[in-house]
Amino acid sequence: HLTGLFNNPRRHLRTLIKRARKEKDPDIREKKYDEALEYGHGIEKKLEHDPDIAFIIGTIYYIKGDSEKTLEYMNKTLEIGIFDLDALAIKASVYLNLKNKDKVIECCDKIKELDPKNKSLLEIEDELKKI
Repeated sequence: HLTGLFNNPRRHLRTLIKRARKEKDPDIREKKYDEALEYGHGIEKKLEHDPDIAFIIGTIYYIKGDSEKTLEYMNKTLEIGIFDLDALAIKASVYLNLKNKDKVIECCDKIKELDPKNKSLLEIEDELKKI
């Protein structure tokens, strides 16, 4: 029952996001993402050295279109797990949206160092040419 839920906060947070993503009604969907954020912030303090939690919270902000918060949480993720390719790719995408070429290139260079054949990298570099 309930106590079991809190033993795996990460899974519960992902479940909340999944429910939000499946929601057809945009207003309810938004509300469900906010609920997921609230839960995420609630467990964040306890698990502040958990890069997954920071990453998942960051992705909710990314979905909601909040560039500043997305970057904040991707940076947190990268402080804990320096080689998080997904966090680097999301950061690059946000900077693409903000048309900040230098920062996109910086993220791409880091990804390249870690994984030269990375699929996201190629997509990002393609988008970069359009800026």
